[in-house]
Amino acid sequence: MSTNARLERLLALHGMELARHLRRIVRDDEVARDLLQDTLLRAHRALGRLAPDANARAWLFRIATNAALNHVRDQARARRALDAHARDLAAHHREAPADDHAERRMVLWTKVATLPARQRVALTLRIADELDYTAIGARMGTSAETARANVYQATKKLRLEVAT
Repeated sequence: MSTNARLERLLALHGMELARHLRRIVRDDEVARDLLQDTLLRAHRALGRLAPDANARAWLFRIATNAALNHVRDQARARRALDAHARDLAAHHREAPADDHAERRMVLWTKVATLPARQRVALTLRIADELDYTAIGARMGTSAETARANVYQATKKLRLEVAT
């Protein structure tokens, strides 16, 4: 049986269960879909090394679980970095003399901190780290399109809040 046919068979047998497993870990349908796709790509690359009598279901679940745990770890790391950045900004704000530009920037970053985690991370990577959408997607474990959508939604929310 060819590698593609073998992977198609595994997907037919375990795909829905694998998708539910990923969804339970990350609690986000879009991220779970991205992780499922990543799992299948990894499985496709490594399928030739899987022994014919191996437990393919357990093997697939291990790949998926590792991908999900890496994503959760990356999200936590990004959250800690954003929290540290917000604390630094707050400390700087208390020490800095009153400046209208600094005040507006502080208000804006305070509003950024209230965004949903995925939007906050994507926007921060885009603005603070000046990354392109492909790099943002890679860091967040999503596609470039998902990264772009998160940045768009974040800026849309911030515009609405700043305008009011």
